[in-house]
Amino acid sequence: MKVTQSIKDIVIPLISVLTAVMVGLLNHQVSTNDQELRSRDQQLQERMGDINLLVKKSKEERDERESNQEFNLKIYEIVTESLEENSVQKQEAAKAFVVVMVDEPLRSSLLNVLKQGGDATVKQKIGQILEAEEKFKSDVAVIPEKKREETASYNWGDWNIDIFWCTGSGAKAKNQAEQIGDQLVAEGAKGRIRVRELPDSINAKAGYQLGGYAIRRGRDEKEPAAALKVLAEKIIERSGDKSKVNLSLTRQSTPNYISLFSCPSS
Repeated sequence: MKVTQSIKDIVIPLISVLTAVMVGLLNHQVSTNDQELRSRDQQLQERMGDINLLVKKSKEERDERESNQEFNLKIYEIVTESLEENSVQKQEAAKAFVVVMVDEPLRSSLLNVLKQGGDATVKQKIGQILEAEEKFKSDVAVIPEKKREETASYNWGDWNIDIFWCTGSGAKAKNQAEQIGDQLVAEGAKGRIRVRELPDSINAKAGYQLGGYAIRRGRDEKEPAAALKVLAEKIIERSGDKSKVNLSLTRQSTPNYISLFSCPSS
C-alpha cells in the first residue's frame, strides 16, 4: 500500500509536473519560432514593398523619359517640316512651340535651326529672342545709384533684391521697376539691388508665366518680402495703378534673396 500510495502521491504528480513543463517548453518554442517567422515575414514584406516602390519609380521615370523623347521628336518633326515646306506660318507655329514647351539644351538648338533655315522675318524674330535671352542669362541689369536720402521704411540690410520688368509690359513696367530700385537704394539698402528685363520668351516658359505684380521669396524672407510689397504698392499706386502685389513662395533655395516682378497689362 505504501508503494502504491507513494506512486499515487509523488510519482504521478511529478510526471504531471514534468509533462506540463515539457508542454510549456514546447509551446514556448513554438511561440518563439512563430514570432521569428512572423518577424521574418514582416521583414520580407517590407523589403518586397521597397523593391516594388523602386520598380514603380523606375517605371515612372522610364515612362516619363520615353514620353519626353517622343514629345521632343514630334517637335523636331514640326520644325523640319516647316523648313522643308518653306511655310512662314508653320515656322511661326514651330517657333512658338519651341519657345514655350521645349527645355534646354534642345530648345536653343531648335531655335538656331529655325534661325538658320527659316524665312527672313522668322530669322529676325528668333535672333531677337536669342539675343534677349542671352542678356537675361548673363544677368544684365541696371544697378540703381544712390541719388538721395530717404527715411527707411524697413531695415533692408544686406538683402539681395532683383526687380524684373516684363518686356511685353513696356515702358510702364520698366519705370515702375526703376523707381522701386531707386527707392530701395535711397532707403539705405546695402545688398545687391538690380533692375532686370524679363524677355517675353522667358516669361512664356513654365515656372514664369507672370502677369501683374508678384514677389517670390524663400521661407526665411517673409518679413522683408512683406515690407517690399508695401513699398512697391506705394510706387505702383503713384503711377496710377491700384493693383496689389501677390506674394508667393519659391521652390528654389534662394537664401537672402527676393525677386519682384512688374508685369502689368500694357
